[in-house]
Amino acid sequence: MSRRVDTRAKLRTLQAGRKLHQGGLLAHNTSTLAGITALPGHNRAVSKAQLFKQRRKPFLLLADSKRTALKQAIWLPKALRQLANSSWPGAVTLVFPARKHLHEACYQKRTIAVRVDANPEVRRLANISGGLLLSSSLNRRGKPVESINQKLKFRWQRHFLAMLNHEQSCGVASKIIKVLAKTHRVIRK
Repeated sequence: MSRRVDTRAKLRTLQAGRKLHQGGLLAHNTSTLAGITALPGHNRAVSKAQLFKQRRKPFLLLADSKRTALKQAIWLPKALRQLANSSWPGAVTLVFPARKHLHEACYQKRTIAVRVDANPEVRRLANISGGLLLSSSLNRRGKPVESINQKLKFRWQRHFLAMLNHEQSCGVASKIIKVLAKTHRVIRK
């Protein structure tokens, strides 16, 4: 039975990936909070995320692997490598100076925020979508984070091309750590 469930989850993730490639915005669960996601290289999809979130930037990037996440860095100081190895996959978002090759909504003063999520379906979705997903929590400005359910589907259907309701989120935001040249600083616990 678990193999059948796993196959169904993979199929739903593949279908969601196709929707992302069409420029869609997806509501889905991560290991931390329910969120929205789009392809960071798809301008129309990023615009939809900005409209939904009611802000221009910055957005988090969800990566399929440590390797993909660390490829974004301008340099790889020891602190960044150590934190990545000890925190990913997991509920830790690392902020570090990055190469500028994605949509401007991914950057805040030449830095990006990246997480390799603990949820394997999120990593699979990122993988079939090119390695990175632009993401944010599933809430509007000043409102609490919502959970993915039928009510949400009807309420926000004009924004989302698809919803992927795999493993339930824990309901706690990720820890955010800014990595500096030789040290790091916790921004959110």
